[in-house]
Amino acid sequence: MPSGARPSLLAQGAVVALAVFLLTLPGFAGSQLVTAIMPGGLSGSALINVFVLIFLFAYLAQSWNILGGFAGQLSLGHSAFFGIGAYTSTLLFLHLGVSPWIGMLAGMALAGLFGLLVGALSFHYRLAGPFFALATIAVAELVRLTALHLKITAGAMGLLIPLQSESFWMFQFADKVPFYYISLGMLVAVTALIWWIAHSRTGYYLHAIRQDEDAAEAVGIDTHRYKLLAATLSAALTGAGGTLYAQYTQYIVPDDILTVGLSVEIILRAIIGGSATVFGPIVGSFILTPVAEATRVLLSGAGSGATVVQLFASNAPLAEKLAGYGTFLAAGGGGGGALMLYGVILIFCCIAMPSGAVPWLLRRRKRP
Repeated sequence: MPSGARPSLLAQGAVVALAVFLLTLPGFAGSQLVTAIMPGGLSGSALINVFVLIFLFAYLAQSWNILGGFAGQLSLGHSAFFGIGAYTSTLLFLHLGVSPWIGMLAGMALAGLFGLLVGALSFHYRLAGPFFALATIAVAELVRLTALHLKITAGAMGLLIPLQSESFWMFQFADKVPFYYISLGMLVAVTALIWWIAHSRTGYYLHAIRQDEDAAEAVGIDTHRYKLLAATLSAALTGAGGTLYAQYTQYIVPDDILTVGLSVEIILRAIIGGSATVFGPIVGSFILTPVAEATRVLLSGAGSGATVVQLFASNAPLAEKLAGYGTFLAAGGGGGGALMLYGVILIFCCIAMPSGAVPWLLRRRKRP
């Protein structure tokens, strides 16, 4: 075998193996082997739930990547488009009986139109960098406050989506497996779109805008037009993710889906994996989402009733104190222990791979 062909064949084999693993995962997620290997609470249905979240956040990060990665416009308000998609499909389903699949298309159209409006106003006044980010935060907060005070959205009470009929057309399932395959299919579709954009003239134009917008204008690129295209497409795709989330959780509330925190979670997947790359958001989601879920499961519970002062003020040996402190954390006594551990891992990823995991891996592959 020629040495130059080996990496290509290895890459193809890895892709095939990963595809087989993901397609067959629901069949063995609850097996005894997986239950024995995985930590308590992360097997069977819980494991499928983790992968649904991985696919969902990877999809959302890919959608953000069009505007924030390829076009270089830092948006911190994508939760607004996510919420618009979720509320549009949910309201159509609850009040008119419209299939959420149709509601997803309506939510995409409305979110895309809203993204076009936000982009038109921001780019008209040449907002860029931190000023554009602040503008998107303000827009997201405006949408959240609107949803909190509208009667049709039930305000802070939120909307409950009852399980009326288990069917594909109504986007309702009693089991998580159909959502697993739907979210995986949506991720594959948006990744194929991203790959096409990255290798098209539009992708080259967006890359030029990201590098130097003034230079791109100087060579004849209509930067305003292509930034609007990126904003509209990114918002519309994010809206579709909102519909998937609403049908999966069967409950939406403004303080969960219209927060800046959600926007940051979406961005983190793209940045950790490598923004402006095709597979960066996917890699970022596979890194961060399992870590977030694992730390939440391992460091949550009902509380042990002890305090840190009581544990370390006792006369027990140091090893026993440390073991007791571990039990204290595992029983939920750590409070924000899960968030602290998640933050430490996130900081480590940023320090070790400042440009993202995918660019870091590509650089190491090119080294002799």
